[in-house]
Amino acid sequence: MPSTKNSVRILVVDDDEDIRNNICDILENLGYAVDMAADGAAAMDLVRRQRYDIALLDYMMPGMSGVELYRQIRQVLPDLIAIMITAYAGGDGAAQACDAGTWRVLPKPVDLQALLPLIDEVSRWPIILVVDDDEAFCENVWQTLRNHEYRVNLAHTEAEGVEKAGHSPYQTAIVDLGLKGGDGRHVIDIVKRVRPDARLLVATGNRDHGEQLAKEVEGLCYKPVDMDELLRFLDRSPPGQETSS
Repeated sequence: MPSTKNSVRILVVDDDEDIRNNICDILENLGYAVDMAADGAAAMDLVRRQRYDIALLDYMMPGMSGVELYRQIRQVLPDLIAIMITAYAGGDGAAQACDAGTWRVLPKPVDLQALLPLIDEVSRWPIILVVDDDEAFCENVWQTLRNHEYRVNLAHTEAEGVEKAGHSPYQTAIVDLGLKGGDGRHVIDIVKRVRPDARLLVATGNRDHGEQLAKEVEGLCYKPVDMDELLRFLDRSPPGQETSS
């Protein structure tokens, strides 16, 4: 299931101490787990040691802008959702934030009545783990699924896929069989053992291999992957959770 409020961890990054403390106090009072950082370097130190679901990023900070910070965060936590807070919401800052993949841009000073529903909304998005060595394909999947209210974690090697399949939260895993220098079957085995309730979709360009696994996984998609077909699969209720009208 997607995260509940008590399990959602938020990172607040702003060089203004009063703003950081104010936002942190409010979010903690609502039941969220919150960490704070005064600049990009401190934020990245936290990101490398702790998983976060959402980051609230000040756009203009000394040393590293919020946009550059989010680009670095994405390399470590692709499924983190970023909300940029900026005094330049109508200028180039907003455009740069959107180009980097930021989900929303809010004007500063932040309107908490606008911010809190966004945090609640995005904390309910399902997480999809995508293990594929084609980085262009992964970026396409990331952009497409993010636009349809999914959070997307990415792994490009067998080792990275095994690590994330075993330790990261996700409700669905999409695994490429033919990883360079490795085998997607090892990742599939980890998913089945560690996340038996997760939906498992195999991506492959080899129909013979796909047919061999057809009875072991919930779905198959053949490359080149049809994104509309992928979305239809993800939008279906998982087995046992269908509702009748």
